[in-house]
Amino acid sequence: MARQFHRPARLDPEDAENIEGGVDTAVTSELAHRAAQALVGGFPEDAVETDASVELITRDGVVAAVAGHGVDAVAELWADSPATTLPGTLWRLFLVCEWLRRDPDLVERRYATVVDLTAIASEPKAAAARVRLDAALADARRVPSPQEVRAALDEVLTGRIEDSVPALVPILNMTAGFLRSLAAGSNATWIDDDADELAHRVTRRDSALVATADELAEAARRAEVGLLD
Repeated sequence: MARQFHRPARLDPEDAENIEGGVDTAVTSELAHRAAQALVGGFPEDAVETDASVELITRDGVVAAVAGHGVDAVAELWADSPATTLPGTLWRLFLVCEWLRRDPDLVERRYATVVDLTAIASEPKAAAARVRLDAALADARRVPSPQEVRAALDEVLTGRIEDSVPALVPILNMTAGFLRSLAAGSNATWIDDDADELAHRVTRRDSALVATADELAEAARRAEVGLLD
C-alpha cells in the first residue's frame, strides 16, 4: 500500500520539544541548518550555537526521528530556507521524493520517451541520419529512471549517505537532470493546484521543474567547493 502523504508536521514533543524555534528567526534558521547537517552526516567545525536547544540536535536523534515518524517529521524545519543552503536543498529533495512517491503513474508517463525512426528510414539519406542519431545517443547522458531517483533520495532523507555534504553532489546532479528531462518531455508544470498537499512556492511557480533543477544544480556546485551548509 502506498504511503499516504500529509503536509510536514513537527516532531512529536518527546522527540523535539527543544527544537521548535519559536518566533526567533535566527534560532529557527540555525535549527533548520543543524537538523539538515545532522541528517547528512555532521556539522561544520566552525558552527556557532545561537541557542542552547540547538546543541540537543544530534545525528542519532534526527535519524531516529525520521525512522520512527518519517522525514515529514523534520522537513517543516527546512521549508523556508533559501535554495542555496543545505536545508533549502533538502526541502527541494523532499518535495521531489514525495511527488515520486505519491504520483508514480504521472511521473512515469512524463518520463516515457518514444524515438520514432520511421521517418528516418524513408529518407534518401537514411543511413547518414542513423549515424547522426547513433552518435547523439552515444554522447548523451542517460536520464535516471524515477525508481533510481527515488531510491537515491530515500538514501539521503533517511540519513543513509556517507561522507557528509560532498556525497550529495552526484545525487543533486542526477535529480536536476531528471527534472529537466520531465520538463522537456512534456511541460515544466509540477503542481498545478493551490490546494494540493505538495503546493509550495517551489512547486507552484512558473517552470517549476526547470527552476528547481537549476537550484539543485547550483547546490551541487556549492557542495563541491564546500559552500553548501
